Amino acid sequence: MSTNMRIWDLVDTTDPSATKNFTGMGGFKGTAIKPTYLMRKATEIFGPCGEGWGWTVLEERFDEGGPLQAPTKEWPGAPLINAKLHTVKIELWYLGKEGQKCTVQHYGHTPFVLLQQGKIITDWEAAKKSLTDAIGKCLQPLGFAADIHMGLFDDAAYVETVRDEVAIAKAEDKQQELERQQQERLEFIRSVIETMAGAQSAQELKKIHDTAVRKLTLRKDTKGAERISLEWKRITDAAERENAA
Repeated sequence: MSTNMRIWDLVDTTDPSATKNFTGMGGFKGTAIKPTYLMRKATEIFGPCGEGWGWTVLEERFDEGGPLQAPTKEWPGAPLINAKLHTVKIELWYLGKEGQKCTVQHYGHTPFVLLQQGKIITDWEAAKKSLTDAIGKCLQPLGFAADIHMGLFDDAAYVETVRDEVAIAKAEDKQQELERQQQERLEFIRSVIETMAGAQSAQELKKIHDTAVRKLTLRKDTKGAERISLEWKRITDAAERENAA
């Protein structure tokens, strides 16, 4: 582990059980990280909050946004109300390897007065949410949950690989969990080989091969990937000989 990456390499992989899918404004879809998970990871690396790491609020304010119109059926003659956004700026600190105090600054934002499902509402949890947002954004440049921010969680094969790694780490009987996963691996390879045998075209065969090899490569299963590739070559060569006959 390089000195420059000593923190990043410890925190860049995220436990899938600490995430959830969300749909944001405008239909944007993504993966959210449970805040307590990030704080636990920070505690694992730096020590207890307040002792090895923590934060200071540098700035807090409400920003005014564009006008909102309440439904006229429910509120005839309702005036326009401006949206409001809660903003907080914090300085997150942690103790470096020599005990020196290191800092990262960032902002957190949360809608405070907003239009939601046709109604103007006030979110009284905005300040708490903004602080949580700011802490997460300060931890991001250090590498916390980097796999999510880099878009790796959009790949189901990657998430499945991490989930298996976490399962082994958490298992009381690690050998039993390894054996269970090995059995799943053998069943997966057998299933892929059977599916390739039934492929109706060279394109379909190649797609099945590429998907399986990519999944096994992510799992660092070189032998499994080679086994699939050998079977793909065997089927391809047999089809070429048949066409040439």
